[in-house]
Amino acid sequence: MKELVEQEIKEKAQSLYGYADDIEIKPIPFKGDWGFSTTVAFKIAGRQEKDFKTALKEISETLASHMEFGEDISRIEPVNGYINIYLNSSVYAYNVIQSIVKGDYGKGTEKEDKIMVEYSQPNTHKAFHIGHLRNVCLGASLVDILRYAGYEVVSANLINDTGSHVARWLWCYKNYHQGEEPPEKRGKWLEDIYVEATNRLQGHPEYEKDVKKTLQKLEQKDKEVTELWEKSKQWSMEEFYRIYDKLNVDFDVYFYDSDLYEEGKEIVQQLLDMGIAEESEGALIVDLDRQLGTDDIYKTYVALRSDGTALYQTKDFALAKRKFEDYGIDRSIYVVASEQKLHFMQVFKTLELAGFEQAKKCYHLSYELVMLKGGKMSSRLGNIIFYDDLNQEVYEEALKEVEKREIVKENKGETARIVSLGALKFSMLKKDNNKTILFDPKEAVNFEGQTGAYVQYAHARASRILEKEEPELTQFTFAALTKEEGNLLELLAAFPGAVEQAAESYKPNILANYVFDTARAFNEFYHACPVLQAEVNTKKARLTLVLATKVVLKKGLELLGIEAPERM
Repeated sequence: MKELVEQEIKEKAQSLYGYADDIEIKPIPFKGDWGFSTTVAFKIAGRQEKDFKTALKEISETLASHMEFGEDISRIEPVNGYINIYLNSSVYAYNVIQSIVKGDYGKGTEKEDKIMVEYSQPNTHKAFHIGHLRNVCLGASLVDILRYAGYEVVSANLINDTGSHVARWLWCYKNYHQGEEPPEKRGKWLEDIYVEATNRLQGHPEYEKDVKKTLQKLEQKDKEVTELWEKSKQWSMEEFYRIYDKLNVDFDVYFYDSDLYEEGKEIVQQLLDMGIAEESEGALIVDLDRQLGTDDIYKTYVALRSDGTALYQTKDFALAKRKFEDYGIDRSIYVVASEQKLHFMQVFKTLELAGFEQAKKCYHLSYELVMLKGGKMSSRLGNIIFYDDLNQEVYEEALKEVEKREIVKENKGETARIVSLGALKFSMLKKDNNKTILFDPKEAVNFEGQTGAYVQYAHARASRILEKEEPELTQFTFAALTKEEGNLLELLAAFPGAVEQAAESYKPNILANYVFDTARAFNEFYHACPVLQAEVNTKKARLTLVLATKVVLKKGLELLGIEAPERM
């Protein structure tokens, strides 16, 4: 409809005033009114020799009186130079609902850019915890939203399978747990050994030397250390695969730190040859502030330790290069906690100095941490919430809620699984990524709050109505919209815009808040507007509105990685 309105405005501006330049058209900013407003009269008046205000009034009135749209438009009003074009609400409602039910509503046209979204990045030899959950939910949802918006997307995961944390674990296992096999829930067992290693190392510098030697042997591919590393790494990977499967998440490509550090060391040597890196006490460092003439912005960092072992920057040099060269991407998004902001500033700027043109196409999508009432989590201190424990706790709360609802006669356990997973994911996605989440398991499964369960229940409520009577999609008319019908239709019409905005800003929370607002508007409609008990023509129209709501809620939840149950 917007295209038709824009075309008519252009034709009249051209035929009446010879104006052929761009015009501006925006939605009417009045709640309850649907239509478009244009400022074209201002642009034409600015080119007239007569008094601007007089010209503006004459031009806006003339254009308004000459525009022809037929029954799609209810009225056209020139107001203070603006031309407001109001849509026929009945026709508009019909067109919106038809657009929704025909399929792929809100799906964007094919875009040129190929984007890689790297997310999750778990550390092997540690457990998967609530902090990892926010990363996975954010990254997986962003991948789905970008794809629906029309982009070709490669989802990637970087497994941190080397480094000091791995060396600590290997040292502790070899000295205190040699020969032990992990229990069924191996994540906590792996984490316990890491925490034990941290505690044993405190106050014992002689042990730190042993850990450094272990790291050196690992990078030098010492047979004994490598065999233990490969075996224990597989324990971690099996744990990750199990959790990804539960979260319904998969990846197009896996990268591993262990495959990157040699290539990264070569790049550091090139940086040294180019004068970007320099030697300092045996280590290779990069003083970016000196290179750029900045004051304490990029700081100085170590690119390669004095013992020849790699750091995270070393590996990220190689990874950035590999992404663009091997996968032909146009943009690279890194979903990583905000604590790593300086790290990525340093990596991207160093690559830029080295002449890596794609460095400007790398973007760090940061997010704040998940906090508990007891404070920030730390695997070194052992005060973290494991994913399995959290998932079980939320599942049990969800099962209680499901059992209260007699409509779910069968498969209560499966419904509780869907609800609990939705509660977890929605809790991780509803807040802006730049805001800290204070997580409360009980609040996450509150069926009356701003939760996934609330949105899922709205979808189930719509499904139950449609089980009783199917809508006739070719024969319905909204004679006069109620406030609740109008509000709901306005939100349904906004779905494509919400998808586009979430995709372009890399913010799934925009879509999460949109589906919540839509669910709330549907519940208000449900309580104020009888459907099955309404007069025949009204019932026909409202049934189509229920179906359109169900379609939009299901797709919105799907893009957030959340299932939409038919019954709750």
